[in-house]
Amino acid sequence: MCGFIFHKQLGKKNDIDKKLFKSASKLIVNRGPDNQTYQNENEYNIFHARLNIIDLKSRSNQPFKYKDLNIVYNGEIYNYKKLRKELEKNFSFKTTSDTEVLLASYIKWGEKMFDKLEGMFSFVIYNIKKNIVFFGRDLFGQKPLYYSISKNELIFSSEIKPIIKLKKLKKINFNDKEINKYLNFNYYGDSHTTFFKDIYQVKPGSYGYVKNNKIIIKKINSKLKLNNINEKKIFDILKSEINLHLISDVEMGILISEGVDSKSILDISDKVFKKKLKLFNLEFENFDNTLFKKNYKDKYKKRIHSTILYKKEMLRYLDEASSICEAPPLSLFTLGMIKLFRFIKKKKIKVTLNGQGIDEIFGGYHSIYKNIDRNKIYHPSGEILSKEKKIFLKKNLKQAKNKNNFKVIRYQMCFKNKIPKNLNQYDKISMNSSIENRSPYLTKNLSSIMSKLKKHQLYKDKQTKKIFRDVMYKFTGNAFYHQKKIYEQAPQSGFMLNKSNYSNISKILKKNNYCDKYFYKKNLIVYFEDFRLKKNNGFLIWQYLSLNSFINSFNKFNF
Repeated sequence: MCGFIFHKQLGKKNDIDKKLFKSASKLIVNRGPDNQTYQNENEYNIFHARLNIIDLKSRSNQPFKYKDLNIVYNGEIYNYKKLRKELEKNFSFKTTSDTEVLLASYIKWGEKMFDKLEGMFSFVIYNIKKNIVFFGRDLFGQKPLYYSISKNELIFSSEIKPIIKLKKLKKINFNDKEINKYLNFNYYGDSHTTFFKDIYQVKPGSYGYVKNNKIIIKKINSKLKLNNINEKKIFDILKSEINLHLISDVEMGILISEGVDSKSILDISDKVFKKKLKLFNLEFENFDNTLFKKNYKDKYKKRIHSTILYKKEMLRYLDEASSICEAPPLSLFTLGMIKLFRFIKKKKIKVTLNGQGIDEIFGGYHSIYKNIDRNKIYHPSGEILSKEKKIFLKKNLKQAKNKNNFKVIRYQMCFKNKIPKNLNQYDKISMNSSIENRSPYLTKNLSSIMSKLKKHQLYKDKQTKKIFRDVMYKFTGNAFYHQKKIYEQAPQSGFMLNKSNYSNISKILKKNNYCDKYFYKKNLIVYFEDFRLKKNNGFLIWQYLSLNSFINSFNKFNF
């Protein structure tokens, strides 16, 4: 719903360059075009950019102050109405916003507030009188929270660019360890680090304090006791979560694909809650979309809106995505989402729902059922990085010693790697178009279900997400949920092999680039030629292009 910056002086010198702070704030105005508020003091500055979704009146603008407490907050507390009723015994509310409820929750319950909150959030609360900074981030990390701390200053921000600006960096210092982790294991986001040295992120599901110039970070207790996990119980929870995520004072839409995840949101919102939301779909040039057309085009033709990503747009959107995401873009789909959200913005939609999380919670990936050696380094195509395959890097990180355990792998996907990195880029891209993107299935209730489900409930007869499919079929009667899964989500290889794109990629590879130090360049070029001839998986080429574009975008960025 917004973006914010909290900048506090920690040294003896209590003066902040207000001109510099305002310049840094302009970098995240897109996150909240409806209102921008500055609060300037000698020792601290706060900026908040608001996207109006709940309580559209100016009384709910931030920073929101109550006595000696000041809060800036990004996200949605979906159960805020329930919490408000509980808190009304002790507080006289001035607004109908979830911001005020969040602050009142902190005053009433302190650290135990997280036991009650249901939503996506990142926030900073400053106790002016006691000089204590309190902060928190939701369980899955749906809303980002970055920080930098030194002996002289403390900075919290919804994005990284303002921190770079405020630190007055003349040269970008990239984090080699994070880059190597991305190249070797194709993930990031499982730690508190970023791709930039001395700029960190608060871990998903964490909170903490800054007191006496020291930062202390703790883990939120997210365990819920759920008994009697059966099909009806699961469906009731799915309904409840979607109902909460439908709360909005502005028009909403659904991101729809040929998969069962987004279809379930459509069916429940349509059939249970009678809300006919607009549907938005991303298509790719020359990509077979037969199944999608069969299931959606006719039935929902008056509600569905599609946009197409063309091959000629790939490299342009790659450069844009590198800057927007503040990280190497994950895939062709990432680029397409930029175009899709800009398309949605033109339709005057401020909030979208997506099916993110079902695959991880209900076991939607075939790979997790295979006997994978977690101590080896794997290329995303399934090939081990090796000299024999001519796909290898100069530097390697030691893979964390993880047990080859089904539950462990699913947990890591949810909280350590896959979900955090996807959410990070989803948030940046959607908010770049001033749109809040919600994930109804990334909740404490559903994550608690995850630990209760057995392997046979998730995978049977080579069908993934078995119990989820059975539940949706049982309560909707739609055979769609037992259709064969389509695995190719985006024609990435086809786009790279396009004549014009291939030529431009060749030119990029021939240049001396910053990211060359991570590769054996000669072998990479051989691999690229092999990719052209055999038309096989060219993901390592994508990684090179993505990393190169990311590094170039920040080296050239005018901070």
